[in-house]
Formats: sequence, C-alpha cells, structure tokens
Amino acid sequence: MDAKLGRSMAGANFVNGVHLLPATGEFAYDTISYSGCRNDETQFAPLNLFHDQFLGANSGKTDFSYAIDQLQAAYPQCTSVSLIAAWFGDSVDGSTCRIYPSTTYIGGAFQDKSGQADPWRCSGLTQLSDGLIPLPRSGQSYVYGGTPSDQSLVRAIRALKARGLRVVFYPFLLMTSSGAPWRGRISLASDQSEAAQTAVTAFLGAASADQFTPDADSLTVVYSGAPTDYTFRRMILHYASLCALAGGIDLFLIGSELRGLEQIRGPNWTPAGTLDTDGHAVWDYPFVDGLITLARDVRALFDKAGLPRDGAGKHNLIGYSADWSVWMGVQHQDASGNNFGQWPHLDRLYADDSIDVVSFDNYLPLSDWTSGDGGLDPLFWSDPREETWPPSSDGMNALGLTGTPMLKSLDYLKANIEGGEKYYWYYNDGVNLGRGFVPKGSGLQVSLPEGDRLAQQRKPYYAGQQLLANKQLRWWWNNTHQAIYADGADTSWIARGAMTQWVPRSKPIIFTEYGFPTCDRGTNQPNVFYDPKSVESFTPYWSSWEPAEGGVYRPVRDDELTLLALRALHEYWFEDGKNETSDAGVPMIDQTFCLIWSWDARPFPTFPNRSDIWGDATNWRAGNWLGGKGPFLTPPIADEPPVFGPYPAFPSLSGQGWSVHYQPTFDTLAALHVDGRETRATRRAKAHYTMTLTFDVLRGDASAEFAAMAGFFLRMQGTDGLFTFPMPEELGAGATMLCRFADDIQDFEEFMTLLWSVQSVKLQTAMP
Repeated sequence: MDAKLGRSMAGANFVNGVHLLPATGEFAYDTISYSGCRNDETQFAPLNLFHDQFLGANSGKTDFSYAIDQLQAAYPQCTSVSLIAAWFGDSVDGSTCRIYPSTTYIGGAFQDKSGQADPWRCSGLTQLSDGLIPLPRSGQSYVYGGTPSDQSLVRAIRALKARGLRVVFYPFLLMTSSGAPWRGRISLASDQSEAAQTAVTAFLGAASADQFTPDADSLTVVYSGAPTDYTFRRMILHYASLCALAGGIDLFLIGSELRGLEQIRGPNWTPAGTLDTDGHAVWDYPFVDGLITLARDVRALFDKAGLPRDGAGKHNLIGYSADWSVWMGVQHQDASGNNFGQWPHLDRLYADDSIDVVSFDNYLPLSDWTSGDGGLDPLFWSDPREETWPPSSDGMNALGLTGTPMLKSLDYLKANIEGGEKYYWYYNDGVNLGRGFVPKGSGLQVSLPEGDRLAQQRKPYYAGQQLLANKQLRWWWNNTHQAIYADGADTSWIARGAMTQWVPRSKPIIFTEYGFPTCDRGTNQPNVFYDPKSVESFTPYWSSWEPAEGGVYRPVRDDELTLLALRALHEYWFEDGKNETSDAGVPMIDQTFCLIWSWDARPFPTFPNRSDIWGDATNWRAGNWLGGKGPFLTPPIADEPPVFGPYPAFPSLSGQGWSVHYQPTFDTLAALHVDGRETRATRRAKAHYTMTLTFDVLRGDASAEFAAMAGFFLRMQGTDGLFTFPMPEELGAGATMLCRFADDIQDFEEFMTLLWSVQSVKLQTAMP
C-alpha cells in the first residue's frame, strides 16, 4: 500500500471499543503466567507466554498483557473492552442441549509462575472433577481451547479497569455439536405448545443466585447445585457472581443471538397477543420471559453485592444482545408454511426495568456491490435521493452521490447506513451458495447468491412497514410499535392491535458487536465468518476467491474496505450529527458500548503465525480481527506527486545470526543486426543486486533480531517501501544502496510465514 495515498489510522478515533478473543484458553486472559500438563504428558509447558518467547524477552509478561499494550498503542482512544468467556453447547436441539464449561486438561495439572499448583476453576469445578464433558478433537488437536479459568477472568477484569478501560462481560456459547453451528440454531421441534414451554424451562434450568458463593481467596465462585447441572441460568448467574467478586463491571450481558430459542411460542400465543394491565400487547414467548427473569435476578445479585445500577456513570448495567436479523421482531409461518407477519417479541425485554440498553449485534450490510461493474448501485449513483419513506419504486435505488462510483467510497458506505438494503428495499432470498463461477463466464470464482439477489430484483417496503426494515433504528427508537401481520382474508401485512410496552426514546441502542471480514466485498454481508471447520463458514455475497497452495482456493483479502467501513459507521453516528438525544439526555446510539469484533488476547504477530498452537490461526487472514491489519487506510483520492527521501536504514543486526549473499544482475539492451550479429549495451551504469539474508534459527538470542525484521517489514508497508542497506566495500557500490523487500507485494501474514518457515529474506536494490 502506498502511504502517500493513505490516511494513517494510528491516531484515528473510529475504534471506541473491542471484543477480546479468543473466548477460550484456560489462562489466555491471565496477567500471571501459567503452565499446564495434560494427563498424557510428562512435562509442564507454558500456556500464556508465547509472545514473550517469540520476542526472546524471557520477561514473564503474559500474552494478555502484551495484547492490551498493543491495543492501547494502536488505538489510544479505545475506552471499552468486552471480555468474552465461553461455555459450550452440545446440541442444536434445545430440549437436550447441555450448556457446560470444560477444559482440555481433564485429569491434568496446572502451575502458576512460582511453580505452585493452582487448578483450573469454573463454577465449583476443577480439571479433576467428575462429570466433566470432554471437548471434541480434530485429529490430535482440540476443536476449542478450554473455558477461561475463573481466577484469570477476575485478574483480567481488574487489570483492564486499572488501565482506565471500561469492561463489558460477555458470556458466550460455542457449539460442539456436529459442524460447529452458530448458537442461534439452538431451537425446538415443538412450538406453540406446553411441550415447548417445558423444554425452554429445562434449557434455562433452575439455578438461583443464592446457590453461588464467592471465594475471594481463590478468585472463584462455588456452586452448591449439582456439579453436572449444565444449564443456561447456571452459566449466567455464575458469571454475574464472578463479576461482583471482581468489583463490578460496566455492562453485563445475559446472552446473545439466541434467535432460535427467542422465537419459540408458548401454548397461549395468538397473533393479537394479550393485554397487560396498562393495555400493552404481550405475547407468549417462554425464552423471552426467561431472559426477563434472569435479568432481574442479575440485577438483584448486583444490588446485594453493593453494585447498584449507575446510569449516569454507566456502571453495573445489564443487557441482552439480539441478532441483527431479529432485533426488531420475528416472523412466523401459517399452516401453509408461509410467513404471515412479524411480531416485536423482544419489546417486553427491552422495556423491562432490569434492562438498561437496547443491544443488538449490528452486522447489517453497507453495500450491494456485485462482481464486474458493481451492478445496480453504480447505475443509480448520482440519482437524487428521496427524503421520504418509503420512497417511490423509481427512487428506492437512488444514492444521491457524486464522483466516480466505487465500492471503497466513504460516502457510498455511509449512504447505506440509513439507506439501501433493509432500509428502502429488501431481497426475499438470503441464501449464500458458497464458492462458484460468476454467471457471465469470466472464470472468476465468487461466493454466489441466488434467486432475486442474484438478479438484483429488489423489493420495496410499503407505508407502515418500518418494523420489517432492520435499519430503521431512528424510527424504532422514536416510536411505539405494533405487530405487523395478515389477518385471515386480509392478506396485507399491516400494523395491527395494541402497542407494545416499549416507551419511545427511553433507553439507548448499542451495537454490542459490529465489524466486517477482511475479504473482498466484506460490506455486502458482514454477518458471515470464514471458518472452514464450521457449517456456518461463508464469505460475503459476490466476494472473490483465489487459488492457493495445495490446489485449494482461499478468500481474496481486503483490509482497506474493512477499515473504511468501520470509519464510516463511526463517523456517521458519532461525528456527522446523525445521532439524536432525548429531552431526558438519553442518546439514540450510545457510543460507550459499541464494540468492534474483534481484538485478540494472543498478540500479533505470534497469533496468527503460530498455527501449530491455535487452530483458528488460518481464519485470521479473512476474518474480523483488527490486530495486524492497518493502521493505514487508502481513501478514494488520486495519487499525489511522489516525494523522494529521506529513507530509513535497515535495522542494525548483530550479524551472528545472519549471513548475506550478494547477487548482481545486469540489465542490458540487445540489438540484432541484419548481418546476424547481436550487440548489447547496459541500461544502467551500476549493477542491481539481490541480497539474500539467511537467518540462523537455532541461535539462542536470534528471536530479537527476528522480531526486529518483522517490525521493519510492517513499518515499510506504510511507506513507499524504500530503505538503505549497507554494502561491502569490495563491491564498489558505495557505502549503502537504496533497497526494497523483494516480496513487498506480500501481505504481512505471508511475509511472516515465509520468514518463519524458510528463515531467509530477500532484498533488491531499487531506484527512487
């Protein structure tokens, strides 16, 4: 990337908060170093010092501490960090699904940095407890790391707060059932029945707050219920108790994206619902009722611990984060299998006094850019945009933009925040077919849509249907809501019945998660993630694939679009005057808890280069990770005139671990005469050189030089790529020559992989 085109993002303010992965790893979040020994091993091995080893520092500083250093250095304006702790679900059948913590060290042992035995702890369990459910393996490796140990989470919360950061605590579900599905797939075969009610109750479980006892010495919480009570309420109440033990947090989530369970109807559900004592419509959704009860229990637990709600200071708040697709409501089918309406099923939860924020994971699309010429949006780029909603059928595609149509346009992305798909229009078909050939026969392979999305046959919304348009945040926040459905012979989807319990402008909306994959056309479908081990693995509609080693294909990478989209969302809501505030001082969108997915507690570049340790390392390249991507961003502007020099010097290395081979190359012009003779003339007065630097990987102190080389390459990615390199006197080329990395078109991951595996670097002399 040419930095003369770029805007440095190191000082940019578009990262207000992040989610901290990996969600697993027994001591991945700890500030104290630990080692572990599995029951089939004979030696203890460090668990959270991989970056320290990479640097050759031997400082004892943990990966978590390095990672937060990197975050605050890259994005000093970041104020909030979400700490994610995973339990596991073993079935998408909610009637049998167990929600459980586990470790990859069942029967093993752990030691802290002093060599003192200190077990993995979670909700009264240790790695030696009976009844633990083993995590699945893929070959010899575990599919996931273990649930973070309680004491590591307490120390992490306290460490983040000591750095001046707000803490969001995020209990998370990872699925261990076949194909590693999304947690939103957990559902029930029964619906609108007593059986459904019973199954939801069993999934939630009967754990109560008084069954959890904090242990301040061991930094854990003991559960007095059955050790194998693997239920949802146990998970949430355990972590609420742990957060209280840690001294409180700023926002606690009681779950997220459990879409399949939310929409299960109880036996008393009807389209019109029933009326509460104030005449508001409510519907029989057992899991939503369970969430309300759970939120109230967490509120009571915090209050008892001396951690009352602080709305002004934004401490000890509670929320549940819905999936972007259903945050406004769920649709149900009639007897014929056709959807016949949408019901605002979560309004009762949002309105409850125990809930402080309306939170959803905002993976709404910011583009509909096809392969080739981009499709419809370039055609309607400059058409005047209508200010009314719904727009006319002729006006729903209008963007009202100037300049050359391009996907990487900040204005284009902003125009689709309150515009475009799911605001003015929609597609019926949301199927992503995965990799396939582009229909027009170019040979390009892309992630193909189907149906009306493939043909770009857009459907308009009609008057009164704002509840169906998931981007209608402004309307939703400012208004009361009704269900929208067809009623018998009247097949029109129109608002009917009483208003819900939602009070307009009463609570802020937050984007609990938002982000974009770093692959081609990532803004077309931000809600998909690339993870080949999962049945949920996709890249966005129309995104390109490229051949890779081994005869396979991989997603085409694009960091710039991701960073541009993050900037667009941040500027639109928090800098461009688009946000609102109620008369009571409640913001429509509260920036405090809008959190980007994701940062990682495994520091860059150790992660993703150590794919021998972490199974998800190969997902980094096209995934949503921020670390190692940036900090430069190319805006859509023309080239500026080049500026030459001064140039940085190649890092000084001790020389003990490097050998340098100098290979001259001569560029000549050949001329063939009519008599058959060939004459040659040099194009340049001096030879060009290729320098191969070979790294002695076995040398004990080589890691510092290795890290210096990695850092210098990363630095050169944000410049014109030229630097000076010392030349031997006997070559007669002068004391130094201007050089570049021979493979400077590589991205950083590819460079690091090559450096790691081949232990060599090639440089080439260059002209300014």
